[in-house]
Amino acid sequence: MTDPKNASVPTPLADTVAEVSAQNLKLENGNDDSTDSLGSGSMTESDSIDWEGSDNEAWPASTARYAPVGDANSELSRKGSLRLSREFTMGVGFHHLNEGGNRAMFASPENTILSPPATCVGMSHYNEAAIALMKRHNLKDKGLCVSQKTYLEKTLLITDTPHAIRLFIGDENGPCIVGVALIRSEVTFTTGTLSEKEPPLTFTLEPDFPIIERIEMHSCTWLEGKNRVEKKISYLRLLSRSDSVVFGQVHTPGFDGKRSIYSEVEIATGNLCISGIGYFVNRPVSLQIVDLGVEVNYCKDSCVLDAIRNTVYYGHEMVGVNLIRTRAPEVEFLDSISTEDDAVWGNMLTCMNAVDKSSPSYGELLPNVVNSLECSLNGDVHTIHSILRMDRFLTYIIQEKKTIKTFENDHLNFYAKLIPLKQMWGIYSNTIERIERLHRYEPQLNSFNVAFVQGTKDYLMRAIFIFLTQTTMLVLTMSHIWDNRFDACRIPDLLQLIVSISGTVVVSFMAKQSRDNFNDFADIFPDYTGTVLYKIDMASNYFGGFLVSICTLLLLLMTNDNLDIVLNATALLFVMELDELLVDSNPVWVTSGYRSYFMKEIIKGLNKADKRYWDFEYLRKNRGEHYQIHTPSCSFLFLDK
Repeated sequence: MTDPKNASVPTPLADTVAEVSAQNLKLENGNDDSTDSLGSGSMTESDSIDWEGSDNEAWPASTARYAPVGDANSELSRKGSLRLSREFTMGVGFHHLNEGGNRAMFASPENTILSPPATCVGMSHYNEAAIALMKRHNLKDKGLCVSQKTYLEKTLLITDTPHAIRLFIGDENGPCIVGVALIRSEVTFTTGTLSEKEPPLTFTLEPDFPIIERIEMHSCTWLEGKNRVEKKISYLRLLSRSDSVVFGQVHTPGFDGKRSIYSEVEIATGNLCISGIGYFVNRPVSLQIVDLGVEVNYCKDSCVLDAIRNTVYYGHEMVGVNLIRTRAPEVEFLDSISTEDDAVWGNMLTCMNAVDKSSPSYGELLPNVVNSLECSLNGDVHTIHSILRMDRFLTYIIQEKKTIKTFENDHLNFYAKLIPLKQMWGIYSNTIERIERLHRYEPQLNSFNVAFVQGTKDYLMRAIFIFLTQTTMLVLTMSHIWDNRFDACRIPDLLQLIVSISGTVVVSFMAKQSRDNFNDFADIFPDYTGTVLYKIDMASNYFGGFLVSICTLLLLLMTNDNLDIVLNATALLFVMELDELLVDSNPVWVTSGYRSYFMKEIIKGLNKADKRYWDFEYLRKNRGEHYQIHTPSCSFLFLDK
């Protein structure tokens, strides 16, 4: 969107980063007093580490450390924010091992058999149910093994909203789910074994409100062969506001006295969507779930559907899956989630290191995520949705007071670091969501949009003069129609009438396209609404489109000459398209303009947030007694001014 006459090359990424960094430094220098006050009274590094490592707890046990409300000034923590959506997995882990056993298996190679109780030195890695199973089958000196490293051979991330889910039932040492079909309109995507021995179960969702209110899941690990154990889903219940389906029955958790170990029943409630399914030997064994949050209950159904399209699924309007075969051990043993682009985990870790050691920590956000931002600007749907999944995962960790088990340094799992990380990543995700909308809508830019994105006086003056030209030309056209209004009352011949009506319909279609572009741009850029450019854009492309359509019809009806009718049929299109003709459509220039705008927006969002989130010395001062935690909003309530 940069004028080629004013520059020979597009804005380089390095120049944009330098410009944003200069603005950042200017803003920091303007807040010296507040920064100095925040850093006063800080603890020594040794005291801080001792406090963070005390009792090996990431979250305080005392209820006095938790507030009933959160940070009212945080944009991502407000009610209804999609940054408070959560993403997590159900059905993962080796259910014959305890937590220590699962961690040991994460660090062990494939085909590892952990020391059985008979030869174990110290704490056993097997749980009581597994010990009872081994005792029952004389395996206490052999242990239990799994045929592969994990039970997750693959994870299928669902790309669009299914309107129905069909469960296929088979028999693997008892009834279990062996296949799943995702149905949308006339398209059915099937995975697993489509067994017809038992009638499949179909769970129907409302197309305008495809929300699951409750999911209950029960896993069974059974002895298969000598000492090999396998896993299956033995019970599943799905409930929505219009339908429900139940497969299997609930068993008492633990060893059943025969060959099976049953896990605890996992229950998820809220406004849920199934975002992924994990498979072992073509049999579903786990689910990846998105919870949109409780505030969605107060939204219109259209808002819910828009949230699902924008952040949970790809919005391709055709159900399908994305195959993921990476990070299976992290998901299986460390309660992580599957993502399309695994680079986001490294980005998140570097941001956490900045939270831990840098002040202000947000200064390290852009340098650490610049590659993923560039991929997002280029329309990489995998990177976009991985960033949004990470944001939801961080929300889940904080709201459930859990830890990120993939961190090698456990000192990073501390509330004074996790919440600032979430605030930082949430601000970044707000921008990524807008980029996702940008690629989905792909609005045709006009001069008013360019002036807003570029934010320079040159483009603003150009937009104003274009609007004045459009207005003057429309006024002259309406004046001509008024002076010759009686000519429009004549009866045209059939051919002229057809051309008049057809030409008007075509112009009205183009006017509608301009109105759609106007609405899409305002949806992508909420801060565009209410500006001067927004108002003249509305006058030009919203109301102006109606005037052009009416004037075209009247102008054609009052024209006698056939050649004049042909010329007048498209004459006013020039007026309507004038604001688009002067915009450079080269995608390199367009991306350059968007890059600069969104990087500045990220910095603006970070600076609008409370500066105390980014000062690790302030957060560690006095052991954090000057602020409280509000996990539902993933924020702090600062008690001092």
